[in-house]
Amino acid sequence: MEWYYQQNDAAQGPVSEDIFRAKIADGTIGPDTLVWHDGITEWQPLSVAAPSYVGGGQPPPLPSMPAANRASAAPISPGTVPNHLVGAILVTVCCCMPLGVVSILYAAKVNGLLAAGKLKDAQDASKNASTWMWVAFGIGIVSNLIWIIFAIVLPVLAEME
Repeated sequence: MEWYYQQNDAAQGPVSEDIFRAKIADGTIGPDTLVWHDGITEWQPLSVAAPSYVGGGQPPPLPSMPAANRASAAPISPGTVPNHLVGAILVTVCCCMPLGVVSILYAAKVNGLLAAGKLKDAQDASKNASTWMWVAFGIGIVSNLIWIIFAIVLPVLAEME
């Protein structure tokens, strides 16, 4: 079995079972260190994911996950969950400030959630940031078209008559 662990707010691994045990023995991985392997769905402290490792005993057998589900459970590095911050800022400045700010708030949460090992929450925040960014963009485009119609097109048509 291959293990991943968090160190200095970054995912490390995969490491083999023997290396993982050695890191526990030398104190690199402690009871509160977040760990992951393909038998669990999210990062957990070692004391929860493999409590018998904390005391130095043998681990209990771990459930296996079907191969189809492994890809969705794999650890995600910060670069693979987009935060959409640049798009959110551009939409706020150019299109629709109130909804753009909502997008910025969600985008700002993504990297912090990843660093805390909360991958599902980070993915949700990323999705919300993207959704609000596109909503703000759409509303900005529609409102700009309406402004063009009332400020430019209608006065020009009125002068032509």
